[in-house]
Amino acid sequence: MSQVISTRLPDRTAERLKQLARQLGKTLSETSAILIEESLRESEFPYIEFRQSPLGRQPYLKNSSLALWEVMQIAQSYALDEQKTAAHFHRPCEWVRSAMLYTEAYQSEVEKAIAQAQTLNETTLKRLLPQLETITVSPDSLWVSGE
Repeated sequence: MSQVISTRLPDRTAERLKQLARQLGKTLSETSAILIEESLRESEFPYIEFRQSPLGRQPYLKNSSLALWEVMQIAQSYALDEQKTAAHFHRPCEWVRSAMLYTEAYQSEVEKAIAQAQTLNETTLKRLLPQLETITVSPDSLWVSGE
């Protein structure tokens, strides 16, 4: 269920909203609803912010280039151990906890993002990121510390 809410915007704000709606391929109403929902989530989860990415708008951890799903994928590899995950990223536990709490609140959304990312391969990545270049490195050319 949804409700119609009317609001007045300054001309400049309305133009920026129209421009974003065009970029997203959404209606003004859809774009407004997305931005309001994202803003509400950001106020509930202070370490989270929404950004546009090649995979669409996604929650990211503030002050990092990591999408929330990336942090949670690593956290899963540590059996959701907050301290180990925080150590992995060299971040405070609160940073990881925020990602975990967000995931708890929006679990299906985060699981969907992880599943979507796991389907990516070189071909789909090149479609999303045309500037992507593939390099091949011979294992023999790798330098390993301590050898």
